[in-house]
Amino acid sequence: MALTVPKLTLVALLLSSAAALAQDYHEAPVLSDQVASGALPPVEERLPANPMVVEPFEAVGQYGGTWRMVMSSPSDIGTLARTIGYENFVRSVTWQPDIEQADIVPDVIMNVAEDVEINEDGSEYTFHLREGHKWSDGEPFTADDVMFWYENVYSNTALFPSKPTWTVRNDKPLVVEKIDDTTVKFVFGGPNGLLLQYMATPANDAEQNQPFAYPKHYLEQFHPDFNASAGGTDWVQNFHAKADMWRNPEMPRLHPWIITQGIGQGSGSQVIAERNPYYFKVDTEGNQLPYFDRVTVDIITDAQVTTLKAANGDFDMLDSYVGFVATPENRGTFFDNQEAGGYEFYEVLPNRANLMIVSLNMTHKDPVLRDLFGNKVFRQALSTAINREEVIELVWLGQGLPYQTVERPESPLFDEEMATQFTDFDIAKANEMLDGLGLTEKDGNGIRLMSDGRPLQFTIDISVIRQPWIDSAELIKGYWRQIGVDLLVNTSDTTALNQRVESNDHDAAVWSASGGADSIFDPKYYFPSSWAAFYATTWGQWFTNDTNPEEPSEAAKQQMDLYQQVFAEVDASERLRLMQEVLRISKDEFYTIGVMQPTSDYGIVNKRMGNFPSVLLASSEYAHPGAANPEQFYYEAE
Repeated sequence: MALTVPKLTLVALLLSSAAALAQDYHEAPVLSDQVASGALPPVEERLPANPMVVEPFEAVGQYGGTWRMVMSSPSDIGTLARTIGYENFVRSVTWQPDIEQADIVPDVIMNVAEDVEINEDGSEYTFHLREGHKWSDGEPFTADDVMFWYENVYSNTALFPSKPTWTVRNDKPLVVEKIDDTTVKFVFGGPNGLLLQYMATPANDAEQNQPFAYPKHYLEQFHPDFNASAGGTDWVQNFHAKADMWRNPEMPRLHPWIITQGIGQGSGSQVIAERNPYYFKVDTEGNQLPYFDRVTVDIITDAQVTTLKAANGDFDMLDSYVGFVATPENRGTFFDNQEAGGYEFYEVLPNRANLMIVSLNMTHKDPVLRDLFGNKVFRQALSTAINREEVIELVWLGQGLPYQTVERPESPLFDEEMATQFTDFDIAKANEMLDGLGLTEKDGNGIRLMSDGRPLQFTIDISVIRQPWIDSAELIKGYWRQIGVDLLVNTSDTTALNQRVESNDHDAAVWSASGGADSIFDPKYYFPSSWAAFYATTWGQWFTNDTNPEEPSEAAKQQMDLYQQVFAEVDASERLRLMQEVLRISKDEFYTIGVMQPTSDYGIVNKRMGNFPSVLLASSEYAHPGAANPEQFYYEAE
């Protein structure tokens, strides 16, 4: 018995009808010239039999122009994946500001896959591909490309040494079967209710191309299963390099623009992409997308340079590196320069459960600190001793709420009591709580002594990518000094911080918490689901069967069991109920100390950019601005 998915099915039917009506297809002038010269086949032969039809956000656009963007470093793959590289089997629905609260968890629609059938318990997904779909080099995209990914990449332990948790159910990894040239079946060892949502997340890994599909005709020459000469001690590294769509321009892809100058090529300061003549989408009038001919992405590691160039109007849209989340003080600069820079503001709803959370390492190697950090009353006392109103006003320019780590008010999982517990600033109360733990002895500097006689001193690791974190920590250091706790602040780059955390060598660490509207997909801030749960690294490694695992607390294990049920559940309302129970335990356990949840953020966009929404939901999982269909962005005539 097939389980129907109403929204998916409806969208697929609408797109099919729209495509059937588009009898005549049109293309960009630059492609028409190539057709006329014989360099390309006609547009009708380049499109699938049933192209995907994208309804323009405001109006049918105009061809031409270059979309100008920026990324923060050569490793900033996420920027590329969420803009010019968001072409998964299914994709997130474009978020609208009037969306119903119950639907804030992003829904999905078909994309590279034309349709899907799901069995009753959600353990089998049969995907139908588009007949006549082609890679960017004109070669057919078929089920064989999916099977190549499954049989020769995913199933190869050298290329894929560990299986992502969402592909393993009941300790059984994913099995993919080819039904025919355009049909594949994904079979799991048990129900996998969140599969489509996971498939809709961007491929932020540089070694990923289209998730679940690789161009077999190109990559098989670098794989020893097909080419014996491709073997050798470095074949895995070489294969990944050839499959890297952001560094290897020869790698065929399914995206609207194809890389002609990858990361590290040319001067190394810019990524360049040109329109894909075989892109599988058209607008409602049969015009093959994208509208923009070209995309340039500057690689700028200096945040101040990015700010100056943005204020000068050198980029067509930007929010991640300039808004309150990054640098609160920049808004005045952008406001003053908007006319000269030719841009305007758009609203960003930051999908952040909290913009700054302090995680004490409850799995610390030092037994005395482990015992102290693992006591939730100790964590509650530290939280009570933070003057959040002052931090928000002085560091974040008043743009936030004094909240703990909690889903956003727009989410059906929001819990106001969870948001506000232990957020009232009260030094006397915090001192009373610590006295109650027996921490009454102090040294000559007024610092409390731990059970072994050492001063209560620990270090907090902070990445230099966010100056407000460092500024906030200096204020917190002063507050905690008033309760006899000596805080040391250590700044480093993100790589060094992550290495310390993954090795369980940290006392405490600062990061922001995503999952403000999609904790179902990214729950690590609510229970230790990976090593990146800074408050319980080894418990997270236990959950993922990673290195250095340690059996978690009973409460954490209960959450893990509940989340496995969330993952398996096909019914959305039951998933929500189970996730509420996960968060209820998180509320009681009080794993992290939250400082503030941002109220809103902003971005700047070229005034001539057409079909660009006035509000974006900013989330890695939700793929902003990818969910808004960047292939239909265009320049309006001046």
